[in-house]
Amino acid sequence: MPYEIITQKHLQNLKVRIQQVMSAKSLDNTGSASASLEVNSNKLLGNDYIYYIDHGRGPGRFPPVDNIRNWVRDKLGVGGRELNSVSFLVGRKISEQGTEIYKDRSKGIELDILIDEMIEELCKELPGEIKMEVLTWL
Repeated sequence: MPYEIITQKHLQNLKVRIQQVMSAKSLDNTGSASASLEVNSNKLLGNDYIYYIDHGRGPGRFPPVDNIRNWVRDKLGVGGRELNSVSFLVGRKISEQGTEIYKDRSKGIELDILIDEMIEELCKELPGEIKMEVLTWL
């Protein structure tokens, strides 16, 4: 089996594993982050929100209002006139304290662990000389 096909197979497995973790930890309320994941050639692509689901958001700047509004509507079930007020309060708290994932990375996707597991599985399947290339590349 050519190594491109092997790599794609492992990236597909990584995609599924990320989606499982997001679902198990209730990190993707709307499903858009999970749906954005796709294997394209030898790359796993997703929307920019994946970064924040993995790393969280530190204090300092106000988060994007649209993202907060969507989260408040989907997660908290707030709508109507209260939507903007609650969204502002949530955004202010994030800008002052950061998110829970930022404070405790174990609450996020923990992509680094999932990627390390994928690489370990991938290296078991790759032929010797290609395995050495992958390991030196990392």
